[in-house]
Amino acid sequence: MTEVGIIGRVASVQSTTLKVVLNVGATGFTKAGPDGLHTVGVVNSYITVPAGAHRVVAIVTGVSIKRRIDADDRRTLRTEDDQSTYELEASVVGRFEGGAFKSGLTGYPPLHAPVRSASPAEVKSIFLPQDVPAIRLGTAAVASEQGVFLDANLLLGHHCAIVGSTGSGKSCTVTALIDSLLDHSIPSGHIVIFDINGEYAQSFAQDTPRGEATRSIVLGPNLSPDEGLFLPHWFMNNEETLTLFKASEGVQAPVLQRSIADARAASSSAQQDLTRLQIVQSVILSIDQLFDDRNAQQPALQQLTSALNLMAKQAQAKSPCDAQWKSMWEITNNASNAAQLVDQPWFRLTAEQKDVLSKLSIDLRRLVSDALGILGMGSSQGTPDFDAPVYYSLQQLCDLFLPTRIKMEQVSDNKIAAYMATLQMRLSRLLADGRYDFMTRVESHNDPLGSYLRLLMGADPTKSDQGSDWPASDLYSSQAATHTDGPSVTIFDLSMVASDVLENVTALLGRILFDFAVRSEPRAEHPVLLVLEEAHRFIPARTNTFGAGSRSTAVFERIAKEGRKFGLSLLLASQRPSELSETVVAQCGTVIAHRLTHEADQNLLRHATAFSSRALLDQLPGLAQQHALVTGVSTGVPAAVRIRDVPNAPRSNDPDFLAAWSDKTRLNDLPRHIDQVAQRWIGDSKESQ
Repeated sequence: MTEVGIIGRVASVQSTTLKVVLNVGATGFTKAGPDGLHTVGVVNSYITVPAGAHRVVAIVTGVSIKRRIDADDRRTLRTEDDQSTYELEASVVGRFEGGAFKSGLTGYPPLHAPVRSASPAEVKSIFLPQDVPAIRLGTAAVASEQGVFLDANLLLGHHCAIVGSTGSGKSCTVTALIDSLLDHSIPSGHIVIFDINGEYAQSFAQDTPRGEATRSIVLGPNLSPDEGLFLPHWFMNNEETLTLFKASEGVQAPVLQRSIADARAASSSAQQDLTRLQIVQSVILSIDQLFDDRNAQQPALQQLTSALNLMAKQAQAKSPCDAQWKSMWEITNNASNAAQLVDQPWFRLTAEQKDVLSKLSIDLRRLVSDALGILGMGSSQGTPDFDAPVYYSLQQLCDLFLPTRIKMEQVSDNKIAAYMATLQMRLSRLLADGRYDFMTRVESHNDPLGSYLRLLMGADPTKSDQGSDWPASDLYSSQAATHTDGPSVTIFDLSMVASDVLENVTALLGRILFDFAVRSEPRAEHPVLLVLEEAHRFIPARTNTFGAGSRSTAVFERIAKEGRKFGLSLLLASQRPSELSETVVAQCGTVIAHRLTHEADQNLLRHATAFSSRALLDQLPGLAQQHALVTGVSTGVPAAVRIRDVPNAPRSNDPDFLAAWSDKTRLNDLPRHIDQVAQRWIGDSKESQ
């Protein structure tokens, strides 16, 4: 007599794969047991097998029928079922210790061990984490009444990747996870979304339930300091600046570094000093070039006279380097008297005059260098912090500080100007391109870094000051007017950011968040979830050290490897996981995979997920929309899930081509539509210039 509840016996054990021969009475896909009907022989259902003191849990990955040949077959008339063996193949995913489910394996079942279908109570125990905060992702694909839950702390603490072909439901899954988090009371939660397609603003609109349950702020898609997204260029550290300007390592990078340090060190009160020191340098250069000129004495005298007037004015003004100005005036006046230059044309310089002017040139260069050092621009000062987020004008860098630094460096190498020409051209073009004004034209304001960090973390960047000079005060006030309780959600709509600086923008934002987390004490006091839509756009796989996107990739690889310790978690969404950095994917403790048809994408997941889950990935090409395979540390077992429905879904639905083409009224409206688009297009361009 067959034991109650047993559906078959173990016929093979290979590593984490079991083969089970079903009993004759268990071949109809359902079997009666003491707690009701059990699903039998269905892919993605679960079975249990005794293994010593525990019971092994396995997920069914394949079913088959094999012909059984007996000696009596020739003498007895038998049906097809009587001559067939029904087999299951299953991957081991965990174990029951007593009544508690635990992941991992401690022992293997013996051959001929009895196999049972997991009961509804056991399935619930598998899918609902015990004694930990859990979030509901959806329902089991083979049991629509059974909810699938994820361990919230393991999901957030070990990063998560949502992958799938376009149209498979990634954005809705991101929103479903956020909704699951909102099911809990998390007024101190912080979520930052990098939205590359402009999909999430409508999901968090103020008149939606999700918008009412959160403190949401949308920056973009307009790119301007006062109306939308902005990111001050002076927040960039040394590496980010060199990447943006494409500065070569040999000459351009060191000169640019020192120029930016000069610009940061120079206060507004020092601008006059800097400009006039630059004039003195040009006077020195002009006189040096007159030594072999047939008409030298008159222009040399004019240069010295104008320099004396300039030095006298500056020596009388209050200045950090007034002592140097006084010394420059004295030695220049003495040299002018000693040279006895004549104010008549066509007189060469005599040997004595050349000797006096040569000494003057040496002394003036030394005093100019000392003055620049006092102002924070010279080599006599210790090297400043190149990464300090201190304001400097990019226009002044282009017009004043970089040319000044080039002239200073030309003393030791007269080819410096030629080496720097391409960098100066790139900088000029960047400043002339209105598309980048949201970075390059942000004016100085009070507490810029603190204000931006408050914005990222959902706090008021203006500190409730109606007179605040924070650039986007009106934008923030209008969106925050309806805020009550709930977690902060800051959405960066990056859909209008030029593709050639997109990685620079996302790398800078990611690095600011990471540096804030690292510097926070106590550690992880304010955890942040960072959502990256279309993550392959700014975390591309690096083919070489200096490959495209290497800076952005490096930032997010570091967050993936170290962010957990500091309370910074990644939630990635990508339609091409094979184009993502393998380091980032490998650090994702949970993977939610929608339909994937490309073999390279499937292979990456096979290498990045647990061994017992790899057989399930064969299902990826055939998954229906809104269905996914979930595997990783946050779920007790790999599971096929139907993702929960989400209201006010992100704007990512497929267009209905035939419905649009069949509507004749749209043809009449087309000219007006084109005019509106063109006006906005040109208007945006004009506003950015």
